[in-house]
Amino acid sequence: MDSVLERLESRTQRSREVFQRTREVVAQEVVGTVDMPYPLYIEKAKGSRMWDVDGNEYIDMTMGFGPHILGHAPDVVVDAVTEAVGRGLQFGLHNPYQEPLASLMAEAAPCADKVVFMNSGTEATMYGVRVARAYTGKNKIGMFDGGYHGAHDQVLAGARRESSRTRPVARGLGGGIPLETTENVVLLPYREDEAFQIIRERKDELAVVMIEGVQSSNPRLDHGDFLRKLQQVCKECDVLFLIDEVITGFRLGYGGAQEYFDVMPDLAAYGKIMGGGAPIGALAGSDEFMQVFTPSRESSEGGRTGPRRIFSGGTFSGNPISMIAGHAALSHLKENPALYSQLEERGGRLADDVNSFCTGEELPVQMMSAQSMFYLRFQRGAINSSRDVDSSLHDAEIQFYLHLLDRGVVVPGIHLGFISTAHTEEDVDEIVDAMKESLKDVRKMGMI
Repeated sequence: MDSVLERLESRTQRSREVFQRTREVVAQEVVGTVDMPYPLYIEKAKGSRMWDVDGNEYIDMTMGFGPHILGHAPDVVVDAVTEAVGRGLQFGLHNPYQEPLASLMAEAAPCADKVVFMNSGTEATMYGVRVARAYTGKNKIGMFDGGYHGAHDQVLAGARRESSRTRPVARGLGGGIPLETTENVVLLPYREDEAFQIIRERKDELAVVMIEGVQSSNPRLDHGDFLRKLQQVCKECDVLFLIDEVITGFRLGYGGAQEYFDVMPDLAAYGKIMGGGAPIGALAGSDEFMQVFTPSRESSEGGRTGPRRIFSGGTFSGNPISMIAGHAALSHLKENPALYSQLEERGGRLADDVNSFCTGEELPVQMMSAQSMFYLRFQRGAINSSRDVDSSLHDAEIQFYLHLLDRGVVVPGIHLGFISTAHTEEDVDEIVDAMKESLKDVRKMGMI
């Protein structure tokens, strides 16, 4: 442990200096990379590679936490943005760049007639909840144990560990979240049929049930039947169904999780890839549900008053730079569908090679994956939901990522990694070799 830290610290002295200055004025930065006394500070990135302020080069599996499906600074996006910035960064008033991107999204997303842009995935799910409450007149939100839907109060909830696996009870994550906010969350068991029974029991309270297209803490592709059954139950119960496509949108395929799993939600939340690397979020849905964004006369049909219009807005929402960057990225993906086959092949080989090694070496480690997204778990046995996660090898996991970084591969502190179309076959070979050797190092230390 000391030797690997000494090596890392000896070649990252400028990162240490930047950290010492930064912590004097910045309360919190982004998620750290590994368990070092200070974070790495990245100065530039291109394709599959990043360079820190000390000039060290790394193969990156962070990919901006998911947006960079084309790799860092793809020429198609950089060229479009470079040309655009001379026309202005933000206007406040309407610009002609929202419609082209919205049209691409409406074509790609099965559920989308209309799109509303904002600045992050967090805002997208926040507006999704607001739309559902306005449309249904109900207040409670259904979410799944182990899921993540952003950093706003309404969805910052996890299960009390002592609560039942099939009947989880929500608790707020962190301070500052009012108890009454958490009480509006109905936590559901992931990949358990009991979830459907809870929805039926609480249908008169639930405005919406939301679920990640692929749960980021549990990446896998064998839950299509569960998603389709969830869609059916929500429809039967008059509860809106929202798929969080912030990560899966334009990653599992051009149509995201909706296309891959053949599901049709009422609403879908987006972010990350659709901005081409620029800050973005979006909520998409049919005219029926998106009408709450549009001023209209309230009407009564069958004794039911129409949904109230919601408040929405944002200084940088729909800003021209994000719109142009997103349009360039999505157009490139649309015009080059073979890129998805490439991602699937290389991602599948990465996961298979690591898992075969761990099985052959009898290591208690497994790589969970969904095409181009990965999560390495230090435990044996099936992991169906967050309730199956075992943290007893946490110290070994910390050591693994130190050794991996020492070999020039960066995985983010959340340990959810990605590859992009810029990752070559040789990059995948280097990642696999670095992971194998790092696992051997941890075993030599007697930690696994």
